[in-house]
Amino acid sequence: MITVKPYEKVSEIYKGLMHNLDYISWSKYILLIAEDQIHPNSKILELGSGSCEMANLITEGYKNYIATDISFQMLSSSDKSDIKRICCDMTSLPFKSKFDFIFSAFDSVNYILKKKSLSNLFKEVSRLLSEDGIFTFDVSLEENSLNFIISKTTESLHNGYSYRMTSKYNKRSKIHSNNFYIWNEAGEKYKEMHKEKIYEIDTYFEFAERAGLYTVACYDCFDFENVKEKSKRAQFVMRKANW
Repeated sequence: MITVKPYEKVSEIYKGLMHNLDYISWSKYILLIAEDQIHPNSKILELGSGSCEMANLITEGYKNYIATDISFQMLSSSDKSDIKRICCDMTSLPFKSKFDFIFSAFDSVNYILKKKSLSNLFKEVSRLLSEDGIFTFDVSLEENSLNFIISKTTESLHNGYSYRMTSKYNKRSKIHSNNFYIWNEAGEKYKEMHKEKIYEIDTYFEFAERAGLYTVACYDCFDFENVKEKSKRAQFVMRKANW
């Protein structure tokens, strides 16, 4: 069995993994968050774009759009070739110009495993966000991961591959692991290990403020109610501080 980097082989089965995800509703939710601040010519930056499914939808109304992801394989799997895609790390972004709207979805921020790197993310966003710009991102919270203290396994087929995914949460280390075992029709076997860090929610407020951002709202993800103690996900909405 060959161990490969995250998303090197998962990119081949990603659409199967996410087949139940309602990209249309999620895209509309993201745009509602910024509807008063953006217009068709606004500059938009997506962090952790993956296979660009959300970018495919949003670029129908907003053409000045850059999709980024750390995985070249994921960006390359996009069906739409006219989206500007750049492979880069969201904690060290290669841009100099400002953006009116920066966002990240699908708990991409949870993949940042070290606090120093998380701090760098907020510094980069603060550097690139226009004065009136909006930054929004979602994170998975511990209430969601508690369902996986006892590991859970799922198996399926997609795109000529068979795969098994095992998910487990370590409450002590606050690491949520998703391990993928993937094999193709020729019998070649691959293993991918994905890790997400489940931070305390106050960590995001603290690091954002240090970077010169302030939190406009923190919602229970997918609605506009304030996040609760038992929320499984949180949606942050931030702007640049003027102090």
